[in-house]
Amino acid sequence: MQAVRVHPAPPKATPYSPSNPAPSTALHLDSDIPIPKPSQPEELLVRVKATSIVRDMLAWPETFAHEYAIPGNDVSGIVTQVFSPDSKFKPGDEIFGMADADRGATWAEYTIMKESEVTLKPTTLSFVQAAAVPLSAQTAYEALFDHAGLSRPAVQDVKARLGARGQEPEQKQQRVLITGAAGAVGAYLVQLAAAVAGVEVVAATSSNARNGEFLRTLGADETVEYGMLEQYQGAFDIIIDVVGGEVLEKCWSYVTDTGVLVSVDSASYNFVSEHEKRGLCKTGVRALFFIVKGSTEGLAYLAELVDIGAIRSFLVDTYPLAKVREAYDLANGRYVGRGKFILSV
Repeated sequence: MQAVRVHPAPPKATPYSPSNPAPSTALHLDSDIPIPKPSQPEELLVRVKATSIVRDMLAWPETFAHEYAIPGNDVSGIVTQVFSPDSKFKPGDEIFGMADADRGATWAEYTIMKESEVTLKPTTLSFVQAAAVPLSAQTAYEALFDHAGLSRPAVQDVKARLGARGQEPEQKQQRVLITGAAGAVGAYLVQLAAAVAGVEVVAATSSNARNGEFLRTLGADETVEYGMLEQYQGAFDIIIDVVGGEVLEKCWSYVTDTGVLVSVDSASYNFVSEHEKRGLCKTGVRALFFIVKGSTEGLAYLAELVDIGAIRSFLVDTYPLAKVREAYDLANGRYVGRGKFILSV
């Protein structure tokens, strides 16, 4: 099979690592790689149809766990082989999901997935559209429902709420601030908080002119630029931060004294202890950073939400595996568009 692999640094050069990330020129489309086979219970062989590119993937520690690693986590494709006949899936099933960060390996024609990492693909999405969903949407799902403590409504209740749009507005009990709201994760946070959880959503970005209308179509009640947030002192029950840095620091003054502050910005993994040293924290606020785990339950819920029109998939462009370097450079630069860059296999 063909697969994109990260080749080692040239001889005498500093080895690639999280502190010395591999450049896109380290990505090579290699051929004649053996097709993997399911070797343990719950493993599936998947014919990959599409996979996504995530910014800074070539700086992740997992990328350098072993030489010639095959990157990639998001996947949509077709089950071609199962380990045991009592599997929840069968050959021919169209699935989507997210491989664990420690394994990855979806930038290939075939990959091994675990049953706990995938579910049936939403019927309303193509393979390319489906590949843009799992990592970003599950990060948003876990931030809101697992960590921030919002109640997860039944899909039928969400469907009823969607059908009631335009009628007398419902009374919203909680107010949520989302920073980086127009990004890949932020767009799902806005949709899940507004259309699904039914809370009041204030969506913050660097530019209202560029992002305001888009965020309102996703359900945001208000859209603001970061410099406008000073008016919201102690105003939010929940804040989900995606950008870190100074924006995250200031969030302590925007959250209520007994609220929740969650960050998914990878550079902010130790923000609670660092902010505590600097006297920024509020003692009654529950604050945390987390890394998405993924689950069949959450993924299946998201698939149902997609199929009833509660959340949408966003992608910028699609590239073949042979153009992975170009696609990766674009995904890591400044580009016009919303969503993910997808590799179509």
